[in-house]
Amino acid sequence: MAEKKKILFVNYSLHSGGIEKSLVTLLSLFDYDTYDVDLQLFINEGMFLSRVPQKVNLLKPLFPSAYKDNIRKAFFALLFGGHPLLAFCRLFVSFAGLKGTVGGRLKKMWLIERRFIKPAEKEYDAVIAFMEGQPIYYAVTKVKSKNKIGFIHGDYAAMGLCRDFDFDYLSSLNALCTVSESCLAALKKAFPEFENKLHLIYNIISADFIYSLAAKGTGFNDGRTGIKVLSIARLSHQKGLDIAMPAIAGLKEKGFKFCWYIIGVGPEEQNLKEMVRSLGIEDCVCFLGEQANPYPFLKECDIYFQPSRFEGKPIAVDEAMVMHCPILLSDFSTAADQIDSGKNGLIVPMTSDGLEEGLENLMLNGERRAAFSDALAKSSLTNENEINKLYALIV
Repeated sequence: MAEKKKILFVNYSLHSGGIEKSLVTLLSLFDYDTYDVDLQLFINEGMFLSRVPQKVNLLKPLFPSAYKDNIRKAFFALLFGGHPLLAFCRLFVSFAGLKGTVGGRLKKMWLIERRFIKPAEKEYDAVIAFMEGQPIYYAVTKVKSKNKIGFIHGDYAAMGLCRDFDFDYLSSLNALCTVSESCLAALKKAFPEFENKLHLIYNIISADFIYSLAAKGTGFNDGRTGIKVLSIARLSHQKGLDIAMPAIAGLKEKGFKFCWYIIGVGPEEQNLKEMVRSLGIEDCVCFLGEQANPYPFLKECDIYFQPSRFEGKPIAVDEAMVMHCPILLSDFSTAADQIDSGKNGLIVPMTSDGLEEGLENLMLNGERRAAFSDALAKSSLTNENEINKLYALIV
């Protein structure tokens, strides 16, 4: 019997998010008769930790959990918890992350953090950095492997990453993967030098797995009446939830009976809740926090709503499609990679007025919502064979 190949996956954490969900889905389908798999996280936390298969060897995290806390709490917890050097690392990183573009902040943060991170103890046949930024930087500089594979899950230009800094790291990869046609085009434009090592691997969706979880647990049970609008999103600037708030206020003023349910947590949570209060739409918006099993909510919602500023190929939209939800998207750059507007969903301008008009259209038109659901029901959305593309890169 041939010796198993040693594979290392690298990601930041397993908190709720599309990238994290995509990773655990991939790991649940991996061939453990052929591969020994280690998982290196920067911080061993997140609700998806419980879904990591037992055959995956979860390594000691690069940072203790206190590292992720706000600077005041993190500094003292690390300082008096036996990690004085990391306490000052966290302090310096907090200042580095205050200003600049996303790419500029990642650059400054990594230039500090790399001094405090030890190299991987083992050598691997392949290392797979499943996220842009620090996971790729770590895989390139801290892991011994002749085969280094990276993933970028969004539109490179829209994400505000730093091409000049990333160039040397990405040039050291054997393969660079992304998750949609538009994301691939963005990478080709940003890095024409790397065209021969760019690969498209869609987020893996298992319809059977989604259907099985949708049948478990409960969804909406708050007794509210009217149309149920659902979003599953990290509460961040990227997701555009703030753009949608005036649209919700406009619909309330017009007398629509509905509630917008939001599953997710994130740095903008307090700002969004304050926006809800200031607009007087507390009765129309419900924050549900993290939900380990969001599928009963998808099963019961009337409209799935994604008002993002930019995306790669959001897995929440793919899952809504599997559940045959009528879908409304803002016109972020990769939206048309997922739905055919007017046939199995609707794409509208990324403005408060555009979102309000789109929601109003679907709320008033039950027949159109049903037509979108029927179109999705006729589509085959399971793509578990995408994993073979990754196997082909692990040679």
